[in-house]
Amino acid sequence: MIESLRLRNFKCFTDTTIQFAPLTLLAGMNAAGKSTTIQSLLILRQSHLRGMITHSELLLNGTLTNVGTARDVLNQDAANSQIAFDLTDTAGRVGHFPFQFDREQRDAYILTAETRPRYETEINLFLPQFNYLNAERVGPRLLYPMADLRGTSIDVGIRGEYAAHVLARYRDEPIACSDLALINPERGEVSRTVEAQTRYWMSTFIPNFDIKIEELTAADQVQVMLRTGSREYVRPTNIGFGIIYTLPIVVAALVAPPGSLLIVENPEAHLHPAAQSRIGMFLAQAAAAGIQVVIETHSDHVLNGIRRSVRNGILSPEQMSIIFFVSAGQVLLPQIDTDGRIEPWPDGFFDQMEKDLMELF
Repeated sequence: MIESLRLRNFKCFTDTTIQFAPLTLLAGMNAAGKSTTIQSLLILRQSHLRGMITHSELLLNGTLTNVGTARDVLNQDAANSQIAFDLTDTAGRVGHFPFQFDREQRDAYILTAETRPRYETEINLFLPQFNYLNAERVGPRLLYPMADLRGTSIDVGIRGEYAAHVLARYRDEPIACSDLALINPERGEVSRTVEAQTRYWMSTFIPNFDIKIEELTAADQVQVMLRTGSREYVRPTNIGFGIIYTLPIVVAALVAPPGSLLIVENPEAHLHPAAQSRIGMFLAQAAAAGIQVVIETHSDHVLNGIRRSVRNGILSPEQMSIIFFVSAGQVLLPQIDTDGRIEPWPDGFFDQMEKDLMELF
């Protein structure tokens, strides 16, 4: 698992090291570096997948993320022209990625390195199984596309567009992390298939959730029908955004093997506060089961769901890293204890409700 990431002269970072854990929560102000941290990982992965890093190249615009041109990624206060990324993982593996900003090529979409980057492909960022879910996910649709599910990588798509197909294809397979299995709260049964566990977990966010999926192979599409307690299944377009935005998170975690990396932006999107808390608990349990989870969130409910998981002994404090971005490129590291308490509690860290209530009352 990734242990640390050092960013130098990349966008808002002059020289900052981010500490990771099995569960890493990125929180803080807008335009302070949360998305940039994730983007740094994504450009490294997309460059690796294209075989470009071995040719001393870094792809700034690709299938996982688009960060613009060379001039867009060089920190405005950079003391030199080197943009560098340094990775370490818990097994002692390292990755050193130094690239040069060429002022004559400042509108280029590729950075080049004077010396060949050195890295070990066993770092989980570069392993075949990986899922990243963008904040802007695909909403309710009548049909969803099919994915290319050949090989060892099971990809729900950066917008969750392939989640339905992944669920249909692997519905009868056991989930990859057996410790993530949930007992059916209604019948007390434990089926560890991807389809059953999707139903169990989705029901903790959306009561009485049920799903029916049909592969329309002649059209390379997947049809999804949903219900939440009613007798009839309905189209996703008649049931709202919350279910469809949450489904890819659950499916991605259930097919993720131990040690793999799952990155989720804004897991709280379109969810009721109670469900936001529960998605935090779900992701905490995924991390406890052995999946490395990175969350970017603005939700105190997601945070509190994770805190409850720590208090209940599901996740240890050592398994969690909180990164609070206070301003562009500047971070604080609040610590969590076994009771789920956070010390110190920085000003501006999920405290707006208290500030508003003090003014109201």
